Amino acid sequence: MRYYLIGICGISMSALAHFLNNSGNEVAGSDINLNGAESLERDGIRVFQNKNAEEVAKADVVVVSSAIGENDDDLKIARKLKKKVLTRGELLGELSKNYEKVIAVAGSHGKTTTTALIYNILKCANVNPSLHLGGVLCEEKTNFVVGDTKYLVTEACEYHDNFLFLKPYIGVVTNIEEEHLDYFKTFENELKSFEKFKGNCEYVIDGSRLYPTHIRYNRKGRLCFNIAFDDSDDFSISHQRKLKKLISLKVQILEKVNVYNCILAYHVCALLGVPDEIIKEGLESFKGVKWRFEKVRCEYFENVIVDYAHHPTEIENTIKTAKKVFKNKKILYIFQPHTYSRTKNLLNEFIKVFKNVDLILYKTYPAREKNSDGLSALKLAKILDVNYCANLNSLMKKLFVDYNDRVLVFIGAGDLPDLLYKNKFLRD
Repeated sequence: MRYYLIGICGISMSALAHFLNNSGNEVAGSDINLNGAESLERDGIRVFQNKNAEEVAKADVVVVSSAIGENDDDLKIARKLKKKVLTRGELLGELSKNYEKVIAVAGSHGKTTTTALIYNILKCANVNPSLHLGGVLCEEKTNFVVGDTKYLVTEACEYHDNFLFLKPYIGVVTNIEEEHLDYFKTFENELKSFEKFKGNCEYVIDGSRLYPTHIRYNRKGRLCFNIAFDDSDDFSISHQRKLKKLISLKVQILEKVNVYNCILAYHVCALLGVPDEIIKEGLESFKGVKWRFEKVRCEYFENVIVDYAHHPTEIENTIKTAKKVFKNKKILYIFQPHTYSRTKNLLNEFIKVFKNVDLILYKTYPAREKNSDGLSALKLAKILDVNYCANLNSLMKKLFVDYNDRVLVFIGAGDLPDLLYKNKFLRD
């Protein structure tokens, strides 16, 4: 089959492109932002920045990202030629039908790490799982794995209700907060979509009511776990009713919020029958996901962190972790807002989370939006009374002149990390 993906460089779309290509299909695509195109081209996937009527005409199936509007040139051509057009969610739903058991992880935060943790445990269990991830594994340096057809571990994105095309054997909900209101309009609509997702699952592990001492799961009942931390922040998981310690863990991922991701991953794999000693091995050997509080190389600053956080709750966790890891050090946060609508809809939360921190705002990553859709980084900077940089040159000048003694924490889901790598400020 020949596939043409519109918006191919997006993290989830690129994973699907690799997935299709490594399954024996011919794949090409287009994107206005070519960050990530090198990885695709190394895999033999052709990527175009502008419309390509010839490639669209060759395709058996055209796949369109949720970030693409109906006015896209390639999509117009596909419609005119009456091509089979699938959304990203529809394609993932079709691919998932090839697997005996689909484990789908949804939620406002933590789904990438939780998905990757489940995959790593199943890999340690030698069941050769397949993976579709909205991030890049630090160890394998990939966001997809084509394994056997027994297990597919995938992120399940709620945007445009993409996760409703899946029929999971196990569905995980990490948490639910106000998010993607440009699509859902209200939090109530978002909650209804999550309920539909859970209704599509044979088993449900629901962390959306996750408290410090227990987790609820499964439509068929509830199983609770205690979490105990020691002085070094290692932790153990115990069965609450039987008061039996299950496993003690020393994990390599820094943020304490990942403890709950570990519990969700434990739950999934225990339900699949993976022994505790293998689950322990999988959790402790996990190296993390790229740009999830990742310490990166920089010749100019001793301590530089890149974190994908773009929602106020995620940012709050990142700030807490940075303060804990870099005690008694001055920390500067550089935040690139992701979409104008999110900045507007969650303005009060952004004001609260950035109170009393040293901050620079970098120009908004618009993704699918226009400035008129919400609030820009420039306007947010004026509201917060902080520095704003409209381009990389002005940001570099500000960092070297005014902040050369700081720990740098780059936050956001935009293109700033890619630009920093391309300009050799950060290095692999």
